[in-house]
Amino acid sequence: MYSVTVPKFLLLLFFAMLTTVCSQAQQPVSGTTGGLTISGAVRDSADRSPISFATVVLLREGKVISSATTDSLGRFSIPLREKGVFTIGVSFVGYNNYLSAPTAFPGMQQPYQVLLRKSTATLQTITVNAKKRLIETKGDKLVYNATVDISNKAGSAADVLRKVPMLTVSADGEVKMRGDGNIKVLLNGLPSGILAKNLKEALKIIPAGTIAAVEVITSPSAKYEAEGAAGVINIVTKKKIKGSSADISLSAGNLEQSASASLNTIRGNFDLSLNINASNQRERKTSTLNRTSLLKGLPAGELLQENDVTQHERGLYGDLGVTYRIDSLQKISTTFTLWNGAWPSKNTLYNLYQDGKGSTAYNQKSDQTNHSGYYELSTSYQKLFRRKSQELQVLGMVSNSADRSRYVTQQHTLAGVPAFRETGPNNSKSWDFNLQTDYTHPLDLSGKNLVETGLKFSRTSATSAYSARNNEHAPGSDDLVEIPSRSDEMKYFQNIYAAYLSLKFETRNQWMFRAGLRYEATQLGAEFQRTSAPFRSTFGNLVPSILLTKTLNEQHDVKLSYTERIRRPWIWDLNPFVNAADPRNLTSGNPLLRPETTRTIEAGYNYNAASGFTLNNSVYFSSNSNAIEMLTTVDSLGISRTLPSNIAANKRLGANINAAMEIGNLTVNGGVELYQVWFKSDALQVKNDAGFYAFNLNLSYTLPRDVTLQASGDYSNGYVTLQGRNSASWSYSFTAQKEFLNKKASVLVGVSNPFQRSMLQRSYATAPTFRSTEVNNYYNRSFHITLNWKFGSMKVHNNEEEKKMPPMRRH
Repeated sequence: MYSVTVPKFLLLLFFAMLTTVCSQAQQPVSGTTGGLTISGAVRDSADRSPISFATVVLLREGKVISSATTDSLGRFSIPLREKGVFTIGVSFVGYNNYLSAPTAFPGMQQPYQVLLRKSTATLQTITVNAKKRLIETKGDKLVYNATVDISNKAGSAADVLRKVPMLTVSADGEVKMRGDGNIKVLLNGLPSGILAKNLKEALKIIPAGTIAAVEVITSPSAKYEAEGAAGVINIVTKKKIKGSSADISLSAGNLEQSASASLNTIRGNFDLSLNINASNQRERKTSTLNRTSLLKGLPAGELLQENDVTQHERGLYGDLGVTYRIDSLQKISTTFTLWNGAWPSKNTLYNLYQDGKGSTAYNQKSDQTNHSGYYELSTSYQKLFRRKSQELQVLGMVSNSADRSRYVTQQHTLAGVPAFRETGPNNSKSWDFNLQTDYTHPLDLSGKNLVETGLKFSRTSATSAYSARNNEHAPGSDDLVEIPSRSDEMKYFQNIYAAYLSLKFETRNQWMFRAGLRYEATQLGAEFQRTSAPFRSTFGNLVPSILLTKTLNEQHDVKLSYTERIRRPWIWDLNPFVNAADPRNLTSGNPLLRPETTRTIEAGYNYNAASGFTLNNSVYFSSNSNAIEMLTTVDSLGISRTLPSNIAANKRLGANINAAMEIGNLTVNGGVELYQVWFKSDALQVKNDAGFYAFNLNLSYTLPRDVTLQASGDYSNGYVTLQGRNSASWSYSFTAQKEFLNKKASVLVGVSNPFQRSMLQRSYATAPTFRSTEVNNYYNRSFHITLNWKFGSMKVHNNEEEKKMPPMRRH
C-alpha cells in the first residue's frame, strides 16, 4: 500500500455529481405510473400468425415518445412513465400501417392486440424514419451511433473509435479505454480472433461505413468473458433489411484509398449477407532519440538516433453470412470471415553512441515485412421459447491464422562501407476452437426478472519458428551465420474452461439489480525444440460482477457497479523471439508472464432532457496489483531491452463526462475524460503518478438541399506509463456531404489536420539504468473524397433528421 493525494478537481466533480443525484432523488416524481408498460402482440389478420420485428410506436399529439420492436412471437412492451392519452402505431414491410384511436392510459385494455393486413403496395413506398441520438445509454453500456456522424462514411474502424466516449486512439493506432489498453473487442456481440490477435491492423481494414454503432461496456455482466481488464468494446455492423439491398463505397485520398461493397438479401427463410473491403494506407514517422545510460546513477553513455520510417498497409477483408430460420422460434446462422493483410516498412537510421571508450557512428537501413492471413468459420443456433426472454444459444467457432514476418538490417560506416548485417525471420501458425452455450430463463411472466447461465470451452494451439542470422564473425561479408541462442521453435497451447451464473431483478419502482459470478480455469504451456526450457501453468479466476441502477424519472437515472476483469498473456507476449531490427533497441516476449486482475468500482449519472439535451457522467476507481507493463532496461553498452513483465501495481481514479444537444439545425456533442494514475514497482524501485485529461468536440450543421457540414477535434495531454509519459496530441477534421437521388447516393469531401504537416509528440522515460527523450513527428495531414451509392428494393432510414411515422390507416 502507498499513500496518494486525490486531485482536487476529481473530488469536486465527485461531490458535485453526488449532490445532483441526491437532489434529484429527493424530488417526487409526479405524474408517473410506477414503471407500468403498454404491452401487446402484433399478428397477421388472415392466419393470426405472429409478426416479428414490427415497429411499434407510442404517439402523443402526433409526436413519437417511445418505440419498440416485436419479438419472435410478435410481442411488444413499451415503458410508460406518464399518464395521458396515447395513440399506438405499427408498421411492418409488406403490411398496411396501423394507427389506433386516441386512448387514455390507465384504462387501455391490456394486452393490446393488433392485426395487420397485407399490403399490395411496393416495398419502396414503405419508409420508417427514426431519429437516433449520437450518444445513448442502454443499461450497462454507452452506445455511440456511428451512422449519425456523416464523417463515418469514410475511413476505417480506427477512425470511428477515435470519436467514441471513454476511448482514445493514439497517434500510432493504439486503442485504450480510460487509459488502459487491456480491452476485449467483440464484433456483433461475438468474439473475433483477428480483433484479439492484431487489433491495430484489423481496425484499419474494417471500413467505417459498415459500422452502425459502437458499444462501450465498463461493467460487463458475468455472461461476458473475463478477458479485458478495462472493459468490453462491441462493434455493431449495419443490419440486414427486408428484400434486397446493396451498397458501394469508393474513397480516395493522399494517405488512404479504399473500396467496399455489401449485399444483403432475404428470400423466404434464408438471409444472405456479403461484405468485401480492400484498403491501402501509407504512414510516415520521423523521430529523434536522446538516451543517457546510467551506472549507479551517473552517466555512462550517450545515444543519439535519428529515424525515418515509412509503412504501407494493404488489406483485404470479407465476410459471408447465411441465416436459416427453421420457424418463428429457431434459426441457424453461419458466417465465414477472411482477413489478409501486409504492412511492410522501410527504416533509415543514423546512430551515434559515445561513452568513456570513444564513439561509434553508422547509418542503417532496415526492411521489415509482415504478412498475416486469417480465416474464421462460426455457426450458431438460437431457440426462443413461448415465455418472454427465455432463450437458448449454442455457438461454435474455428479459426486459423498464418503469419510471416522478417527483418533485414544493414549497417554502413559513414563512408558507406558495408559493416554489420542481420536477418530474423519469424513464422507462426495458430488454430483456435471455441464452443459455448448460453441459456436465459425468466423468473416471471414479464421476462424482466431472469437467470442467465452458460458454459464455454476454448483452445488455442500455435507454433512459432524464429531465428537470427548475422555476419558478426566477418563484418562486411554476406556470409550470415545462425545464432543458436536466438533461434528456436516454440509450440504453445492454451485451454480455457468457463462457467457463469447471473441473476437480474427489476422492481415496479424502477430499481434494477444484477449480480453474477464467472469462473474461468486456464491451462497454458509451451515447449521449445532447442535451448529454452518448457513451461506450464494452471490457474483459476473467480470473477464477480454487481450492477445496481435506479431510474428516478423519465429524465434522470443513476447506477453503481463493481467488476473484476483479467488479462491473460497472449502468445506474442510469451514468445521469447528477439526483434533486433535495431540492434541498439531490442524487443521480445516473456515466457514467465502471469495473468493480471483489475478491480473497478463505478458510479454513474445520466440526464436526458425533453429538449434532446443529454448528459452522461461517471466516476470510477480501479486497482491492479500485478499489471503487465512494458519494461525497458539499458545495459552498460547502451543497449535497451524491452519486454512485458508483471512488475508493477497501478491505481486509477477518474471521471468521464459526455454531453450532446441540438440547437435548430446544429448538433453539438462533446466529452471530457479525466484520471489520476499511480504506478509503483517495488522490484524496480520506481514510482510514477500523473494526471491525464482529454476532450473531444463534434459539430454538425444541416443545410437545405441535403447538405451537411461537420467539424470535429480531439486533444489529450499525453498517456502516462510506469517509466514515463508522452506529451500532448491532437487531431481535427472538417467534412462536407451532399446527398442526391432521393438520398440513395452521396458525395463526401473531408480534410484532416489541414493546418499542420505533422504532429509533434515527445516521449519521456526514466529508470535506474537510463533516462531518455524521444521526439516523434507523425505526418497526418490528409484529404479524401468518398462516393456512396445505395440501391435495392427497399428504402429504410434508421438515422434521419426527423422522427415520425408516415400516414397510417386507423382500425
